[in-house]
Amino acid sequence: MSGLALTLRADRIGHEPKHLELVSGAEERAALIERFDLIDLPALAASLVVRKRTDTGWITVTGSVRATVVQTCIVTLEPVEAVLETELEELFDAAAEPDMVEIDIDPLADVPEPLVDGRLDLGELVAQAFGLALDPYPRASGAAWPETVSDPTDAPVDRTIEASPFGKLAGFAPGAKNR
Repeated sequence: MSGLALTLRADRIGHEPKHLELVSGAEERAALIERFDLIDLPALAASLVVRKRTDTGWITVTGSVRATVVQTCIVTLEPVEAVLETELEELFDAAAEPDMVEIDIDPLADVPEPLVDGRLDLGELVAQAFGLALDPYPRASGAAWPETVSDPTDAPVDRTIEASPFGKLAGFAPGAKNR
């Protein structure tokens, strides 16, 4: 479940473009915060256009998703706020049935997704577009990994072959002297 509730029946979608505005509520944002492991999601909105194509009968969904998100910096673990904007364009086919048969996929061809139970879950579509737009490695401004990492014990490290777990095996190598 996406956390966003907006479902359309495919048989109610016509050839004329249908403009939809989706603004998430507090409960929906809380579900997305949990789903994507965020600190906060103060705002999430989407503008969508849904219509049935006259040539194929496929359903097209185009639009944009906008959000203000707070994630955890991967270096400092401090909160990082970002504004996301992403476009989406998806094709669906109400006549196709979900199939578990292996198929060949042409990455350049327009291939619609099948609809389940004749319903188009626009909330899930927006949630997926939002998730793909998230920075997988958010960093706070100026955050950088240290150039060197010191040994916290500051103990000298014995780097001789004998100290290695494979030190005993070194004597069995061809041409090696017995140690």
